[in-house]
Formats: sequence, C-alpha cells, structure tokens
Amino acid sequence: MKVVSVLIFAVALVGSWVAVHAKKPVSESVHIGIQNDLRNIITEYVQKNLPESKNLRFEKMWTETIKKDRVKANFVYTFEDTSQAGNSALVEIHGSALLNKVEETPEMATWSFDQLQILDNKVEFSEPIQITAEAGALEGSKPEAPKQPETTTPEKSEGQH
Repeated sequence: MKVVSVLIFAVALVGSWVAVHAKKPVSESVHIGIQNDLRNIITEYVQKNLPESKNLRFEKMWTETIKKDRVKANFVYTFEDTSQAGNSALVEIHGSALLNKVEETPEMATWSFDQLQILDNKVEFSEPIQITAEAGALEGSKPEAPKQPETTTPEKSEGQH
C-alpha cells in the first residue's frame, strides 16, 4: 500500500510540475503590455471626454487568458468629477474588455480591442444632495404650497333633520 501511495504522490508531483512549467499560450509580457495599453486608452478617453475630471486612479487591473488567441481584461478605476455647479463626486467604474489576437511575430503580438463592457458605475458625492419628500424638490428651493381641495357644504332642506 505504501508503494501505491508513493507512486500516486510522484505522479501528482510530476504532473503539477509539468502544468506549472508548460508554455503559456499568452506570455506574462503580453499581459503587462495589454494592461498598460488599456490604461493609456482609458486615461486618454477620460481626459478627452471629461476635461474637468482629476485624480484618475486604477484601483484594479488584471488580465486572464480565455483561449490561446483571446484575453479578457478586467478593470476598476476612479476619478473625481466636478459638476458645473462646483460640486465634486467620486466616480468608480468597473468593466472588462475582450481582446483577440490579430497577428503575432517574434518581436510583437497585435491584439484587437473588440468589446468593452461597463459592468458597474458608482457615484459618491462629496457633498450629499438633500431631497425632501415633496415630489423630490431640492432643499433650499421654495416648495409650492399644497392646493386645498374645494369643498362645498350641502344645503339642508327644510324637511330633513
């Protein structure tokens, strides 16, 4: 029985070593390059479309191999956005992108950015907006006085008591 246990252990040890040291379909340097390029694309997009935003920060960024020619990049980034009224808010965006390998040479791999999906968008106001129960009017604005319904009193006829 000990011999069988030792053989099973040896097979598991060799199998895990082969799995760890097997050639990866997408190298670590390609993953790093995809992450850096995606950071640059998102940074340029935010700066171009939201010029008042500041403090862009990538909270998380990771890539995973789906197939030998497909990679999924996941990201979470935040930035401060200032409205025209001067109020600022922290915006947090979660998303992912699918990239497909177009071409590969010994020097470089070219990937196409085929799909972008925003999974979650969270906004945290630095100064909370206060609302009232009166039809969602902003506090500080003058609420309208509620209209009183018109009531009429029925006239009593002489025969009724």
